[in-house]
Amino acid sequence: MKAVDELKGTTFVSTVDGSTLSILCPILSRGLKEKQALSKRSCCIVIENMCRLVDSPSSAAPFGPLLVPELKKVAENVSFDEIRDAALAALKALTKALGHASVDEALTSIMADEMARVEEEQQRIEAEREAELLREEENRRKEEEERRVFKEAMEAQRQLDRLAAKEEEEKKAEEIKKREKQKKSTKGQGGKCQGCGLKKCKKDCLLK
Repeated sequence: MKAVDELKGTTFVSTVDGSTLSILCPILSRGLKEKQALSKRSCCIVIENMCRLVDSPSSAAPFGPLLVPELKKVAENVSFDEIRDAALAALKALTKALGHASVDEALTSIMADEMARVEEEQQRIEAEREAELLREEENRRKEEEERRVFKEAMEAQRQLDRLAAKEEEEKKAEEIKKREKQKKSTKGQGGKCQGCGLKKCKKDCLLK
């Protein structure tokens, strides 16, 4: 990798802080995964030189999980002694930068931190899932309440419509009844005879 080759030729003279590590460590991690043995060796050299000037363990801590496992793989799996030695030297420098006394201690700490991070992430996901279930339950209750209110309103409207229709039918029946009564009666609405037109019929009134 060209970037790693350029870094290998860099002489670190000032302290290396977290922001610098955040730029360099992902590049170095990818380099350690390269198939070419020389790329792995170059990354190991850069890591060793860089870790000697890390300003504090807290700056290096976020990048331990990124580099320590990869360096350990190189130290255990590469067949060239020179590259294995470079990986071990880088591991030693990185372990010191992380504030640990040994590589095993660093790995144990990294695993513990990783497990804590995973557990925290699981708890966060579970909390989000529970909150989502509560929201869904609340929405379901609101929808049921809205349906209930709507159903009651529709039933009330149907009852009002039935009452109005019944009143209209009764009114029409009353009017028909009234007209039939008027037809049978000899007197009109004003009390006058429908035959002669007088309140008191003539002797010759046909309706008398």
